[in-house]
Amino acid sequence: MTKKKKSQAQGKRIRYDKQRPRSAVDRSTARATSRSSRVQAVSVPVCRADPPPPSTLVTLDPLAPVIVRSGRPFDASNGLDEARFPPPSTLAGCLRTAWARQTGTDFGPALLDAVSVRGPLLWREGEGAAPDVAPALLVPKPADALYLAREGEREPCCIRAEPHAFDEGCGSDLPQGLVPVQLTDPVKGKPKPGPRWWTLAQLLDFRRGATPTFEALLEHGWTPATERRTHVAIDRKSHAAKTSQLFQTNGLDFMPDQPLDPAGQAPAATRRLRLLARCDQPLRAGLVHLGGERRLAALEPRPESQWPAVPEGWFDQMVKVGGLSLTLLTPAAFADGFRPGWIDPDTLEGEPPEAPGVHLKLRAVACERWQANSGWDLHKGEPRPTRRLVAAGSVYWFELVGAHDPAAFAPLWLNNISDTAQDRRDGFGLALPAPWTPCA
Repeated sequence: MTKKKKSQAQGKRIRYDKQRPRSAVDRSTARATSRSSRVQAVSVPVCRADPPPPSTLVTLDPLAPVIVRSGRPFDASNGLDEARFPPPSTLAGCLRTAWARQTGTDFGPALLDAVSVRGPLLWREGEGAAPDVAPALLVPKPADALYLAREGEREPCCIRAEPHAFDEGCGSDLPQGLVPVQLTDPVKGKPKPGPRWWTLAQLLDFRRGATPTFEALLEHGWTPATERRTHVAIDRKSHAAKTSQLFQTNGLDFMPDQPLDPAGQAPAATRRLRLLARCDQPLRAGLVHLGGERRLAALEPRPESQWPAVPEGWFDQMVKVGGLSLTLLTPAAFADGFRPGWIDPDTLEGEPPEAPGVHLKLRAVACERWQANSGWDLHKGEPRPTRRLVAAGSVYWFELVGAHDPAAFAPLWLNNISDTAQDRRDGFGLALPAPWTPCA
């Protein structure tokens, strides 16, 4: 390398900051928090001329890539921890801390009971600058939708899987009474990658029987983007880097690179992503810490009417067809692995804890790979034991047992169905019910 080129290479600066539009955060606050090197210095609340009123429905706009570790040992033998979507417990801790600080409540065990959470989901603003463009709510891809490429084709397609009894002479080691989930279109091809998040509208149409095209999923869905950073340990005495003490972190980036116009505004076609959550205590706008490294996020209240409403005749259709499916939108904590603890292992019947009186019989399950979850117990001052969670996107199909009033299903709409009350308050097991016609 020549002397001139070497000096140019050494003088080139790597930009770790993201230019962000000014929407939820005041411009002066956004300038102060846009660079990751300044994040820790900012501890003032969000300043707005017209702050929205407190609300139980809020969005979180991460001001830097979010880091959430899996809890496995951090050493060279385990390698780099992959970026993870914030689990419900991380969101619950964030919102409980915000509520305690805003109300002057003491931190303690009572705080776990005071605030319950539903979420997180993804909130995406309209694709244009016009105010009449409705935002979109994004949810995890259901496990009964697969991306497969047909033989001889390069582009994949979305294939539906449904509970269907085995053909005569076939069997499996499934628990007694469960029906296998099989492809509706026997495609001979290999699985392909695709969007890991769909819009809620696409999922509802999918539950109505319409399968979205792969092109539509690419256009309206979302695949997480990650940002990898390399860090070094510093010797406190010499203030120099320690030998062989390099490590890396992977953060989930909710705001990809985007140019700003000369006025400092984002282009009209920008699609911003935020976390959406609902809690039972109203919260005000401000800055909160989300995930590891005390990285900041802007909390903004939203009108409660923007929480998804039940489609017209949704519960009536469940009673008419005699069955329903529950799609997990957040990971669920069940004592018996994939099977909810409120389901009897012998009869496969039970009642969801949040909807007593709705008697269901489990017929089929489609599960993604289990997810590990742990954390730190602030009350006990010790690590939480690692648990295996049923992944978001998993689907459970139930048959109704006995006669039901459609109004009895209302508590199931976007509610948590985990076994214990504390896990439900923490947001684990957010489920979307949908009509399903039981198979023979």
